[in-house]
Amino acid sequence: MSVVAFNLAEVEPWVGEDWGRLICRAAWDETPDVRSFLLAPEKPGRIPFAPGQFMTFRAEIDGAQAQRSYTISSSAAVERSVTITVKRKPGGVFSGWLHRTLEPGGAIDAMGPAGGFGLDRPGEKWLMVSAGSGVTPMASSLRTCGDLGLDVDVVHVHCARTLADVIYAEEWPWLPRRLPRMRTEVVPSDGGRGRLDAEKLASLVPDMAERRVLCCGPEGFMADVRAWCLAAGVAEEAFAQESFDFSEPEPALVAESAPTRRVTFAKSGWSFEVAEGRTILAAARLAGAPMPASCAKGMCGTCKTPKLSGEVAMTHQGGIRQREIDRGLILPCCAYALTDVTLDR
Repeated sequence: MSVVAFNLAEVEPWVGEDWGRLICRAAWDETPDVRSFLLAPEKPGRIPFAPGQFMTFRAEIDGAQAQRSYTISSSAAVERSVTITVKRKPGGVFSGWLHRTLEPGGAIDAMGPAGGFGLDRPGEKWLMVSAGSGVTPMASSLRTCGDLGLDVDVVHVHCARTLADVIYAEEWPWLPRRLPRMRTEVVPSDGGRGRLDAEKLASLVPDMAERRVLCCGPEGFMADVRAWCLAAGVAEEAFAQESFDFSEPEPALVAESAPTRRVTFAKSGWSFEVAEGRTILAAARLAGAPMPASCAKGMCGTCKTPKLSGEVAMTHQGGIRQREIDRGLILPCCAYALTDVTLDR
């Protein structure tokens, strides 16, 4: 009879800077088009992560390599496994493959965790606003607080099309039993309360201006919530958002004769060519070089990397501060090499 060791000191931590293999231990439906997957290292080990982080997954689908990033939805207090919750999108290559193919006992390559978007100051007052699959980082933070017995003051406002589309619907009524100062408000857009707007949000959270805000959902939704919160007195530095649309952009088409530059990862030794008109991130993925990324649009800052040498052209959407650029950091997802470039990776 084999004995499984549960002493965390006896197992090796997961090393997420390169690809490793995770085994699906369980899978279940959350809603008709949303499914959760419980994943654990192929070799028993720990996966330390912070609430709100994501992992990047890789699979061969229809003869081609595909990558996709998903936020971890499970509690960070449980390090022996992670859970991801995936919405099946119409025409979605990776989400469709996961829903059709990944079953208990199946394997998938993964890298990470990476990123930083979560309830990191439990002593302060918080407001979480999510829509659809944007609930996953909120769930990770709240589950972690519950498991650790943290006394956190948090209001969670979640929007969905219908009550049948509410992810983790069975969990929201009982989670406040573990977090007495937590309150959840579910706003279905087809219900009598209608869609969330500035007036409705203010009525649900009258002390909004006193809270730090986490927002996750479609880009238009987040833009609206940000405008409502700032107008209500929330400090700009107290508002954080993360897009859950980690779609994999198609590599830009470039002419075969396009000039190329060489990008080198100083730590791992990876080196590859990047053609003019293609981002460093896109070139890294074409070469198979590991580089975690989330939005791939210059918004979230997840792929932020120190540049050791070389010149790049970069147009971002708020994912990096000017003082970070001044220190030599870049966002490979929206950076184009003007010369040979060396990155601190």
